[in-house]
Amino acid sequence: MVNNEEWEQRCACLPPLSSNVLIAAADGEADEATLAHLQGCPVCMARVMHVRALQAFLLRRLYRLHCPPTDTLVDYCQGLLDPHDAAVVSHHLAICPHCAAEVQLLQEGLTLVHAVRRRERVLAPNL
Repeated sequence: MVNNEEWEQRCACLPPLSSNVLIAAADGEADEATLAHLQGCPVCMARVMHVRALQAFLLRRLYRLHCPPTDTLVDYCQGLLDPHDAAVVSHHLAICPHCAAEVQLLQEGLTLVHAVRRRERVLAPNL
């Protein structure tokens, strides 16, 4: 593994970019000076690509690590959680777009199920 000093010594467009600047670039938040540096320096561009690969790896491994399981989200949508757990899930939904999207899908599915059941009762009231 190459440490930061070794990378910095290889930089083609001095001064070398700091780790924080490289992370910002990997996140798509680079300023114009950083972008210009990256265009002229294959070493720093390789460092950015390395950071992106590491971020992608971590995202795959840690994706939704601290999110409630789908069963809990289903219970939340159905109003089956106790008030404390419902509040915890509600707070989580406010900060997690992944779970918020899942809850929206679950709620749409539940709405559809309720509509089908109502229609079945209307069409076959004696069953």
